[in-house]
Order: sequence, then structure tokens, then C-alpha cells
Amino acid sequence: MARFSIVFAAAGVLLLVAMAAVSEASTTTIITTIIEENPYGRGRTESGCYQQMEEAEMLNHCGMYLMKNLGERRQVSPRMREEDHKQLCCMQLKNLDEKCMCPAIMMMLNEPMWIRMRDQVMSMAHNLPIECNLMSQPCQM
Repeated sequence: MARFSIVFAAAGVLLLVAMAAVSEASTTTIITTIIEENPYGRGRTESGCYQQMEEAEMLNHCGMYLMKNLGERRQVSPRMREEDHKQLCCMQLKNLDEKCMCPAIMMMLNEPMWIRMRDQVMSMAHNLPIECNLMSQPCQM
């Protein structure tokens, strides 16, 4: 009977050692990568730029400022002057990280409403950060 107790004890110890070895060998590391896609253009944007642009109301005042500069008179906030839109546009751009200003302007111009006017507004749009005294160079578009 004592022999069986020793055999069972030895088997139990071996079982515990085997289980410990298996649990160490089966440790798995999972790495998750999040890639932000730009829904208004091709490729990826700088991390967080699209979210910043959404928080800046999709640069709506920059768009209205550009439209007023183009002479677009359809319901573009008739109560506000061009200069008011420019000032609010500059505030929206100022709330973006500097690395996001140009990508955000490009995302705005990739919205469907700008497709037919993009060529006309591109030169004005790439100078917005300069006009707002936020950058010394125009955006490269």
C-alpha cells in the first residue's frame, strides 16, 4: 500500500511539472495595430487628423470663406461676412496640430461638394495656413 502512495505522489509531482511547462510554453502575445483610414481621400492620414478635422467641424468656415472668395452666392451664410468666415477658419485651423493642417484642408477639398470647384480653390486653399499666420510655407497639395 505504501508503494502505491509513493507511486501516486511521484505521478502527481510529474503531472504538476508537466502542466507548468505547458502553461509557460503556451503564453501568447497579441499585438494590435490600428490604422486610420481617410474616408475623403486616398491613403492614410496622419494619426488623428481626421478626428481633429471632425472636431473642427470639417473646417466648415474655411469652406465658406473659400466659397465667398469664389463669388459663390448660394446660401453661404448670408449673415456673415467673408472676413468673419476667415477669422473662424483661422480658429479652426489653429485648433489642429500643425502636421494636420494641410491634410485636413486636402480632406475638405476631397469632399463631394468641392469636386467641380477644386481646381479653382486649390491655390487659395493651400495658402490658408499662411493667411492665418499659422505656417510660413503653403501646403503641398
